[in-house]
Amino acid sequence: MTHDASRDCRGQASGLPSRRAALAVTTLCALLLPSVIFAQTATVRGRVLSATTGQPIANATLSLSADARTTRTDSLGEFTLSGLPTGEQALLVQAVGFTPVRALVPLTAGPPIELDVDLDPLPPVLDSVVTEADADAPRNFFMAEFESRRAMGLGRFLTRAELLRNRGRTLDGILRSRVPGLRYLDEQGKIVAASGRDQTRRRPCYVNVIVDGVLRYTAHPDIPIPFFDLRSLEASMIAGIEYYTVSSLPAQFNLRGSAPCGTLVIWMQN
Repeated sequence: MTHDASRDCRGQASGLPSRRAALAVTTLCALLLPSVIFAQTATVRGRVLSATTGQPIANATLSLSADARTTRTDSLGEFTLSGLPTGEQALLVQAVGFTPVRALVPLTAGPPIELDVDLDPLPPVLDSVVTEADADAPRNFFMAEFESRRAMGLGRFLTRAELLRNRGRTLDGILRSRVPGLRYLDEQGKIVAASGRDQTRRRPCYVNVIVDGVLRYTAHPDIPIPFFDLRSLEASMIAGIEYYTVSSLPAQFNLRGSAPCGTLVIWMQN
């Protein structure tokens, strides 16, 4: 679409009788072409509000999983995410003191999509059960979901306790000993995981990486994301780890059906 518009502009400009008229058409085309490109992407804007008071929530984090895009709300609770790929995308909304929300948003090209997100406050902690926090206890909003999936036994799981027994080791070192069927490659100076079972491809079959609900690496050709370095995380920084093959992957982590070589899900110690 962009190529055709550019060719039409060049043709019109070259066929005009005067240089001044040709320059005018060329200038107009230069203004129109960015709008053609923009029309192929989607924009989401809106507000994040408290579900109980209706007040705006400032500094809330919004993460678009399939595009690794993140933004924060301003003092009025307003946000904008632009230049997004079209299609159904998973949006994660988090704010201190509120229960996180994950929602599927259908993104379409054209006018901005208006979206208001209501967050429920976390339940208050009663004085009678207040205790001193254990620095080694898992701290992440989604650890309850982690434990629910672990109880089903569909994937491979590393708990906070297991990770602390490996304190000081980097993530790749832990995975080598705990998750069979993977091989580890040095790509662009970063250590990445790939399937060890399918080495017949022209290029390695890289594993997807999701960190706190945000897609941090995928080999999907339509989602250009740099490699995620498994050496960048040390055991004590992590609350829990999940690994799934393509056959055991829960639907919530199946982003665009682009995980043929396995998916590594990491929950950080917040």
